[in-house]
Amino acid sequence: MKKKVIIIIAVVCVAIIAVVGTIFGVNAYNNYTIQQQTEQQVKSIDDTYSKFTKETDRAKKLVILSDFIKNKPSTSDEIKVEVLNSVEPKYNETLAKMQKFFTDDYDKTIKDNTIDSKTLKKTNDKKKLQSCIDNLEALKKTIDSEKSNVFYKKDIGNYDKKPDELISSYNDRITAIEKAEAEAKAKKEAEAKKKAEEKAKQEKKKQTESSNTNNTDNSYSDNTNSYSDSGNSYDNGDNNYSSNDSNYSSGNNYNYDSSNSSSGSSEKHYDSWYESEEGKSYFDESTGEAWDNNGNTWNYKDVQEWF
Repeated sequence: MKKKVIIIIAVVCVAIIAVVGTIFGVNAYNNYTIQQQTEQQVKSIDDTYSKFTKETDRAKKLVILSDFIKNKPSTSDEIKVEVLNSVEPKYNETLAKMQKFFTDDYDKTIKDNTIDSKTLKKTNDKKKLQSCIDNLEALKKTIDSEKSNVFYKKDIGNYDKKPDELISSYNDRITAIEKAEAEAKAKKEAEAKKKAEEKAKQEKKKQTESSNTNNTDNSYSDNTNSYSDSGNSYDNGDNNYSSNDSNYSSGNNYNYDSSNSSSGSSEKHYDSWYESEEGKSYFDESTGEAWDNNGNTWNYKDVQEWF
C-alpha cells in the first residue's frame, strides 16, 4: 500500500515538474520571440530614419516619410501586441522628427517672408513685397501637397492661415503704394502742364512785345521815308531846291522857280516855289515858312529838324 502511494506521489511530482517546465519553456520562448521582434522593429525604425536624414532630395524625403507611415507596425504583420506596445514610443518619436524637417522649412519660409506691421507701413519696395507674396504662394502649394504626411495624426495649426494673412497685408500695401504713386504722378503732370502753360504765355507775350516794337520801328521808318528822298537836295547857299532827276519820289513833276517877287495869287514874300498836280507851293527861305494855293501853311525847316 505504501509502495503504491509512493509511486502515485512520484508520478504527480513528475507531472507537476513537467507542467511547470513546459510553462517556463513557453514563457521563455515567448519572451525571446518578443525580444527578437522588438529588436527587429527598432532596427527598422532606426534604418528608416538614417536613410531619411542622409537623403538630400526633398521629394525623396517625403516618399520615405510616406512609406514610414504606410508601413507602421501592426498586428496584421504577425507582430505581437507586446512588441507593438514596446516600439510605439520609438515609432512616434521618429515620425515626429521626420515631420519636423518639413514644418521647420515651413517656419523658415514664413519667417523669411514676414514683414512686421510697423515696417510694412513705411516700406515702398513693391518688388520686395511681390517677392514675399510669390514665396508664400509657393509655400501654400507645398503645404497642400505634403500635409497628408507632414500633419499625419496632427493638427495643421496655423500653417494654412498664416501665409494667406501675410499675402493679404502685402497686397493691401502694394495697392496703397500704387495709389500714392498715381497721385504723385498726376500732381507732377499737373505742375509740368502749368509750367508749360506759363512758359507759353511768356513766350507769346515776348513775341507780342517784339512784334509791337517792330511795327513801331517800321512806322517810324515809313514816316521818315515819307519826308525824305535820296535823290533830292536843298542848297542854302543858292537858295535853290533841286532834284537830280527833276522828279519827286511819288512820280509827280515839279517846276521850281527862285524869285524875290510875289505871285499874283499871293501877296507874301517868297524865294521859291514849285508846282504839282495839287497846285503851287511857295517857300520863304529866310523864315522857313511855306504855303500853297489851297491855304495850307507849314514850316519846312521844322520838318527837316524832325527827320
